[in-house]
Amino acid sequence: MYEPKQIPYLLNSAFQEHIQYREYHFQELNDWCMCIWEMKSKRECKQAIYNEILPDACIDIVIDFQSRTICFSGFSKETEHFVLSGKVDYLGVRMKPGALYALFHVEADQVMDRMIPFTEIETAVNPELFFQCEEAQRISVLKNYLSEKCASVADHPMIHVADRLYEHPNDQTVSAIAAEFGYHQRQLVRIFKRWYGISPKVLLNILRLHFSLEMMLTENKKLSDIAAICGFYDQSHFIKEIKRYTGISPLQLWEQS
Repeated sequence: MYEPKQIPYLLNSAFQEHIQYREYHFQELNDWCMCIWEMKSKRECKQAIYNEILPDACIDIVIDFQSRTICFSGFSKETEHFVLSGKVDYLGVRMKPGALYALFHVEADQVMDRMIPFTEIETAVNPELFFQCEEAQRISVLKNYLSEKCASVADHPMIHVADRLYEHPNDQTVSAIAAEFGYHQRQLVRIFKRWYGISPKVLLNILRLHFSLEMMLTENKKLSDIAAICGFYDQSHFIKEIKRYTGISPLQLWEQS
C-alpha cells in the first residue's frame, strides 16, 4: 500500500529541535486517508524554520489553530519549502490520491499548488466545529468528521490506482497504464488530472521517490539495488533525483535516519 514519507525532521535539523511532528493512523479511515498529522512547536520559533514538504500526490486539509484558518492544499511536482515561525499549531489530514474528487466532487488539479479555503469546497460544515473543541479533543473531532464524510461515499477503483502502481514502480509506463485503462494517452492525462491533479508520468515519478525512501529508511540494500527496484535509469540518476527532492544525498538520509 502506498504510504508516502513526509520526513521534515530528517531534511532540516532545526525542525527537529523546534517542532514536534506526529502521524496518527486509523483503520476506519484507511480507504480514503493516509493519516491525520499534527505539527506543533516545542518552543516559540524565533527564526524561520523550513518544513520541506515532498510531493506525494496527496491533498491535505490543513487546520491552523494560530490563524484560525482551514484550507485544502496539495503540491504537484516539486518539494515545497514551507516557512514556520512563531508559535506553530497545525492539525491536518493527508487524503489518498483521488480522495478529493471522490469525497468533495472537486477536480484535483484545481487544488494542486495552491491553498483553497475550506469553506469554498466544504459548504455544509462550520469551521468552528474544529476551533471550539478542547485541544485534547481535536483529533477525535477531525476523525469523526472524516468518518462521516467517507461513509457517505461508495468505494471507487480510482482510489486504489496509486496503491497498485506503487507495488511495482519499476514495471510501470504511461503507455502500459493507458492500455490497461483502455484510453489514449491524452485521455489518460485528462483523467489523472481530474482525480490526482497530476499527469501519469508525474505520479509514477512521485511513487518511485517514496518507494525508494521507504527502502532506504527500512531496508539494508545497496543504492544500486534500490535504484533498479524503483525503476530509476541507474544509480547516478537515482542519487540526483533524491537530492533534487530532499536537498540531501541518499547517504546523508541514511546517516540522519
